Amino acid sequence: MIQGLEGLEAEWNERARAHRHFGSVNHPLNFNPGIIKGGDWASSVPAWCDVDCRIGILSDWKVADAQAEIVTCVEKAAATHPFLAENPPEVVWSGFLSPGFELAGADESEAVLGAAHAAVRGRALEESVFTALTDTRFYGLDYGIPALCFGAKAENIHGFNERVELDSLKSVTKILALFVAGWCGVETV
Repeated sequence: MIQGLEGLEAEWNERARAHRHFGSVNHPLNFNPGIIKGGDWASSVPAWCDVDCRIGILSDWKVADAQAEIVTCVEKAAATHPFLAENPPEVVWSGFLSPGFELAGADESEAVLGAAHAAVRGRALEESVFTALTDTRFYGLDYGIPALCFGAKAENIHGFNERVELDSLKSVTKILALFVAGWCGVETV
């Protein structure tokens, strides 16, 4: 099943090459089998297996369409396996199902953040595209509030050794303070 999903992941990443934002991103879509559980005893062949995946989609894809492709992929993979052909796996949608989100209408706040960034780091703010979920999507999709995602330089995000660079954390603190002052204004007392 995982090999079948890896094939679909490769196909989706190939399709992503034509996307206006993700065309230049190397491997923007990930199928992560983050939890694999199975069997009842170490000395017997497992009679069951659960695989929980995190699967990213592009911002203009529909969740239902992606789900249909995944189900088809699992059905095709099962059909080629002697046991699974007779005992098809069940696809269960659990957890969070999120439509994609693309920030729009934030030109003014982006300009204020960009000015604060340039003042602290001495260079222009770079735009970033990714298929990870951030809270900005809740504001944008659910409340129509354009929200920015900005933070410290991170490494190995969601890995066992996830970390942020402390120097970038310090500069982000300064940038955010300048952004708040620039966006909200300041009063002299």
